[in-house]
Amino acid sequence: MGQVMNEKKTKVYTNAGQGTRERILVVEDNKNVQNVLSRILSSMGFEVALADNGLEALAAFIDGSFDLVLTDLQMPMMDGSSLARFIKERSPNTPIILLTGADRETVWKKAKRESIDSVIFKPFKIIDFEKTVQGALELRKAEQGITRPV
Repeated sequence: MGQVMNEKKTKVYTNAGQGTRERILVVEDNKNVQNVLSRILSSMGFEVALADNGLEALAAFIDGSFDLVLTDLQMPMMDGSSLARFIKERSPNTPIILLTGADRETVWKKAKRESIDSVIFKPFKIIDFEKTVQGALELRKAEQGITRPV
């Protein structure tokens, strides 16, 4: 797996020779969690860009094109809810998955009011994480009328 840095210092992980792949922006201020998420997503075949906070993620999103955004809720400078609102204003069809360890009831209420498509609660099982990501991407494709080749 190679690592490339762009001008905005958003790390992008790719596997060489795999052609065009779906791009996921991971926004997480905890480097250990960021590393785990990028490894899981890369192993699933996605191109992964990493941002340390909401402001960095917003800049990366404006500069690039992403099929899905996975964001932590509580981060410095801009939280995941604010980031979700900005992204949905620019790209309403981009799925946003909120990753959090916060109280479930509070988060669900907030997610219903905000621009969040799905929530993954920490700690999580890898299989549940993978299903949530795949489900969000499949729903996006279905809404856009994109079908998977047979």
